[in-house]
Order: sequence, then C-alpha cells, then structure tokens
Amino acid sequence: MNAKKIQLSAHILVFAFLLAGSVIMLYPFVWMIFTSLKPKLHIYLAGLLPQIWDFSSYVQIWSQIPLLRGFLNTILYSIPPVIVGALVSVMAAFALSKIRFKGRNIVFLVLLSSIMVPFPAIMIPQFVLFSSMQILNTPLPLILPKLTGNVLMIFFLRQYMINIPDSLVEAAKIDGCNYFQIYYKIIIQLVAPALAAHAVLWFIASWNDYLAPVIFIRQQIWEPVTVMIAKFNAQYAIDTHVPRMMAGSVILLVPVLIIYGIFQRWIIQSVMVSAVKE
Repeated sequence: MNAKKIQLSAHILVFAFLLAGSVIMLYPFVWMIFTSLKPKLHIYLAGLLPQIWDFSSYVQIWSQIPLLRGFLNTILYSIPPVIVGALVSVMAAFALSKIRFKGRNIVFLVLLSSIMVPFPAIMIPQFVLFSSMQILNTPLPLILPKLTGNVLMIFFLRQYMINIPDSLVEAAKIDGCNYFQIYYKIIIQLVAPALAAHAVLWFIASWNDYLAPVIFIRQQIWEPVTVMIAKFNAQYAIDTHVPRMMAGSVILLVPVLIIYGIFQRWIIQSVMVSAVKE
C-alpha cells in the first residue's frame, strides 16, 4: 500500500510539473489571441480577457492586404514542393541505406556536411544563379530547391530504414521486383509514419519561411502570407497598435496548428513505432 501511495504521489508531482510547464508555454499564445480582440488602449488594462471584444483588427487585415492570395501563394510554395521533395528524400534514404554501391558513405557524409551551411551563406549565390536563369520574382526560386529533397529528412529516414531487415529487400528481388518497385511497394509503406512526421515538420518550416521570399520575390502578387503579415505588422509597429500586430500573428499561427493537430498522430507514431525485427 505504501508503495502504491508513493507511486501515486510521484505521478501527481509529475503531472503538476507538466501542467505548470504547459501553462507557462501556452500563456503567451493565449495572451496573443485575447490581445488581438482588444481595442488599442485596453491592452494596458489589467486582466487577460477583453472587457470589450473588438474584431476590427481582423477586419482591417482582410481589407488592407490580399490575404487569400498570400495563403494560396504559401500553399503553392509549401505543399506541392514538400510532397515531391519528401518522395525524393525517401528515394535517397533508400539508396543510402539498402543499396550497396561504391562511395555510399562518402556521399552520405557530403550530404550531412551541407547541413552545417546556413541559408544566409548561400542566399547571394542563389540570388545570382536565379537571376542568371531569369526566374526572380516568380514562384520558381521558392519551389525548385525543395524538389531535390531535404537533407535532414534523408538523414532521419536513412536511420529509420537501417532497422528494416535486408531480407525484405532480398525477398522482393527474388520475387522479380526492381528497386523502383521495392521503393513504392515496400519502403514507402514501412516508412509512412516517419515520412508523414518529417514532411509535416518540413511543411511548417516552409510555411514560416520569411527570408527567402523577401530576397527572391519583390512583386506583391507572388508574396507569401508571411511577408504580407510582416509588412502589415511593421506598418502598425510605428504607432504601437499591438492588437493589429497580434491579429496578424494569430492568422499565421492558426493554419499551422490545424495542420499539426491533423497529423499529430503520425508525428507521435514516428517516434514511438518499434523497429522491425527479423
């Protein structure tokens, strides 16, 4: 009985600690949402909830900037390239984990070394390259680099595939499957949870991308929603109109939370799924 009481007390303490941490982490987001629904002068009043519910900040955003066009542009830059890039990443991870060829480890190390190169170090060469290709101020600079895959995704998927028995690949070869058939009939099925999880994380990073669109796109018609909201916030940062700035941040945050909520099961499953045993 004493052991059960000790275990129950430990669980209560852990739960209380996690609850306190959750409140600390979520409070800024809750404050942001409620602040966006307050009049400008009411943000200095005590209390989290608005005394007067004011939706004018959201009306101002929708009337002042073409948000629908911005969302469509962001979807264009995020979803199709990430889907294609994710499938390419699976191909690369499959080749680096299950296909034995000369120099495989060297290729893998070269790919990993590219992770250490930050985007600001290559943005000027990319700008010069895209300028020589005459594709600046078009969607292509934000789409083409993603089509070749993601190095971090290749790394994690390769580590995931190492736990897949080689006997499955050998059995498929005996049955007459080529590597492409093994890829889409076996490998895609086995790595689906990890693929979905990393694709969602890559999508979120692509959705929140700000620096690349600012550099490569100058025409408003092709601007993603992140750039539009940033310009809107900068305009109202001058007169410290906090509710409108918070409203813009909420608009950017909600789609990401929805996407994460939909794919949360796959993200958790990719972490907890057990390895395949022979």
